[in-house]
Amino acid sequence: MDSLDNSAQDKKPVLAMVVAMDKHRLIGADNGLPWRLPDDMQWFVQQTMGKQIIMGRKTYESIPAMFRPLKGRHNIVLTRDHAYEAPGATIVHSVEAALAAAGDVEEMIIGGGANLYAQLLPQTNRLYLTLVEAALDGDAYFPEIDWPAWRETFRQHHPTDERHNFAFTWLIVERI
Repeated sequence: MDSLDNSAQDKKPVLAMVVAMDKHRLIGADNGLPWRLPDDMQWFVQQTMGKQIIMGRKTYESIPAMFRPLKGRHNIVLTRDHAYEAPGATIVHSVEAALAAAGDVEEMIIGGGANLYAQLLPQTNRLYLTLVEAALDGDAYFPEIDWPAWRETFRQHHPTDERHNFAFTWLIVERI
């Protein structure tokens, strides 16, 4: 009797998060980033280009209008507002609908905000982190990370320079 290999069919997409945070897991202040790190914006583009990116409405609206929707990515915006419109983006009203809208892909990216990160961190397989070497004030935080459950696969440090007020480290970790 022949056996069928269903492993490829059963393979789920990698659920990844991309996030920048300070020493206290701060990720936002007044619906914006509490720092300006141009090279980190390029890192964000590199990690998300060509992928499905799921974000909450407030996160989507925090992107400058001239950059919305994010080019080269399928923007999926999660909102409770059933009348919400965002030309060029897919609007959904539940986490399940957001994941379904991403479709059958190799990797889907969660781009924030804090509530979406908290809801989906337990299901997440990969984190693209920017660890900002600062302790700043703000109002949105990334959930606590259980570090022993993750293994580091990439690390690169970026010092303070004329374009970056804070040093930071890019880190990619995979769930063990």
